[in-house]
Amino acid sequence: MATKHTLTLSEKVQLIRENENNTSYRTLADYYKISIGSVPNIIKSKAEYIENYEHNENSTKKRNFRDELNQQLDQKVYEWFAIQRSKNIPISGPLIQAQAREIRRQLGGANPDEFKASNGWLEKFRTRHNIQYRTICGESAAVDIATVEEWRDRLSSIIDEYDPNDVYNADETGLFFKALPNRSLVTVKETCKGGKRSKERCTVLLCTNMTGADKLQPLLIGKAAKPRCFKNLSMKQLPVIWRWNRTTWMTASLFGEWLASINNSMIKQNRKILLFIDHAPCHNSDTQYSNITLTFFPPNTTLKLQPLDQGIIKNFKCYYRQQLVKHVILSCDVANSCDDIVITALDAAHWTKNAWQAVTQSTICNTFRMTGFANPNTQSESSDTMINNSDDDVATAIQDLDTLLTHITIGGLSLTANEFIEIDSETPVFNEWNDINDNLIAVDADCGDNITTDNNEDDDMPTEAPPKLIEAMCMVRRLHVLAATQQPQLHTLISQLDSQLTQLFIDSKGVKQATIKDFFHKK
Repeated sequence: MATKHTLTLSEKVQLIRENENNTSYRTLADYYKISIGSVPNIIKSKAEYIENYEHNENSTKKRNFRDELNQQLDQKVYEWFAIQRSKNIPISGPLIQAQAREIRRQLGGANPDEFKASNGWLEKFRTRHNIQYRTICGESAAVDIATVEEWRDRLSSIIDEYDPNDVYNADETGLFFKALPNRSLVTVKETCKGGKRSKERCTVLLCTNMTGADKLQPLLIGKAAKPRCFKNLSMKQLPVIWRWNRTTWMTASLFGEWLASINNSMIKQNRKILLFIDHAPCHNSDTQYSNITLTFFPPNTTLKLQPLDQGIIKNFKCYYRQQLVKHVILSCDVANSCDDIVITALDAAHWTKNAWQAVTQSTICNTFRMTGFANPNTQSESSDTMINNSDDDVATAIQDLDTLLTHITIGGLSLTANEFIEIDSETPVFNEWNDINDNLIAVDADCGDNITTDNNEDDDMPTEAPPKLIEAMCMVRRLHVLAATQQPQLHTLISQLDSQLTQLFIDSKGVKQATIKDFFHKK
C-alpha cells in the first residue's frame, strides 16, 4: 500500500499556480504523488493557502490547525507579539511562553492549566510565523548622526543626473480611519491591538516627487477585499488604489505590484525616475525595473532623511482628520451616541484622496529641501518665500483642525489637534519578519468587481444603494433652493453638477444630442 503524501504549503501554492495554466488533475496528482481527489480539495482552498503563504506563514507547514481553540491561541499570541515589537519592546522566548499560558487561561475551554507552552511549542510557534532572533530594523532605532551627515553630503551627487520632477519618495503610514478625537476612546500613539481596532486600521502608501508636481494616486490597504460600502461601485473607479489583506499591512508582493504599475506608467511617459524608499523588509530590492531606479536610505535614518516623515504625512493626516471631524459635526445632529456615527471604508477612500490633494506643493518642496534634496538647478530667489508659505500652510491646517475640535465633545475631553494627528503614528505597517518567499507570490493587479473570497465584506460597513439619476437631478434642484437662501455663490458649482447629471441622463437613454442641422433635415 502506497504511503500517503502530504504536501507542504509551498507545494500546495505551486500546485495551484500550475492548475491556473490548465494542467490536468491527473497530471498534478501523479507529479505530487497525491490522490486525484486531493487536487480539487486543494484548489477549493486556493484563497486560504495563498493568503497564508503571502502573509509569512512557514512554507514547509503541512497542515492548518484542526483545533479551533489552538488556532485562536496561536493568533492571539502572535497579535500580542507583533504589538510589542511595534513598540520596539524586546521579546524573549520565556516571555512569549508566559503570555501564551495567560492567553490560554483567558480563552477557557477544557483543562486550560494543562497547556505548558513548552520549548517545543515555542519552536513550532517561531517556525510558523518565521520569527527569528536577530536585530530588528526600523525607524525608531537610534539614529546615527554621522551617517545622516555623510548621506546628505553625497545626496546631491546621487540626484544630480535627474530632473527634480523625476526624483520621488514613497512611504507607508498607518491610519486609524475611524478614530474619534476622544481620550476615552483613543489613547495617544496607541498601537493597533487587533480585534475591532484592527478593523478600523488601514495602511496608506503615499508617493510624490520633490517638486510636488506629481503626487501619485494613494494606495490604500484595507481588511476586506470588497467592503459592503463598495457594493454598488466599480473598484476601478475608486479615488484610491484599493488592496487588502487580513493584517492591512504592506507586503513584498503588494509593493512589487505597485512598483510594476508605476514602472509601466513611466514607460508610457518615456520617463526614468529615481525612487527613494526605506529598508522595510516588504520593500523588495531583488527585481530590476526598466524605468525606476530604487535608492534606499541608510538603515535607521528615515526619521531624519525621508521627506515624507518630515511633515508631509503629518500634513496629510491633518487634512484627513479635518474631513472626519466635519463629518462628525454633521452627524451629531442626528446621532444619539458614538455608535450612530457611521464612517465607512468608502469615506476613508475619498478623504484620503482629498487630504492628499490638499497637501500643497510648497509644503512638499520645503520638506524635501529640509532633508538635503537641494538641486542647484531649482534654487531661486523665491526659495525663502516658498518655505514661509509652506510653514503657513501647515500651521493653518493644524489651527483649522483645532477650531473644528472645539465644536464637538464625544463622551469626554477631546484630544488637541496635534494629539489627534499623531494617534496612529506608531502603528505597524509591515511585518518585520517577512519571509523572502513572500516575494514569490504574484498579486492580481485587477481586483475585479466580482470577488468571491470569504473576505469580501466587512460586517461593520453599511451598504446603501445609489439613487436613480432622476432622483439625483431632483436633489440638485433642491440644492439650488438651499443656495438661494444660504449661500448664493454655490449656484455655479450646483449648475455644473446639474449639467453633468443631465448629460449622464441623456447618455443613459441613448439620445443623440441635436445639432442645428437637425432642424433643417428634410424628412
